[in-house]
Amino acid sequence: MAGDAHERSEVLTIRVPRELGQRLAREARRQRRSRSAVARDLLAGSLGEGMERDLQSEARRQSLLVRDRKSETDTLKIVSDLADLRGWK
Repeated sequence: MAGDAHERSEVLTIRVPRELGQRLAREARRQRRSRSAVARDLLAGSLGEGMERDLQSEARRQSLLVRDRKSETDTLKIVSDLADLRGWK
């Protein structure tokens, strides 16, 4: 199955200014993804594709930003305490 993905893809080599390459590398580290994966998503998004993936990535990014904040833990506790879970399975 993994070979199928390579058979349906193509290699694209582009030259970018050093500063842009550095920004791409920083973004890839921030997302904990490869530069290629980030660049693919950016290209797809700019060409009008991948909107759902962009929303998922943004939700994940925001979740990672707040996961260790005390205020987030406090908020989740309040919501859990106030939630009416009757009838939920």
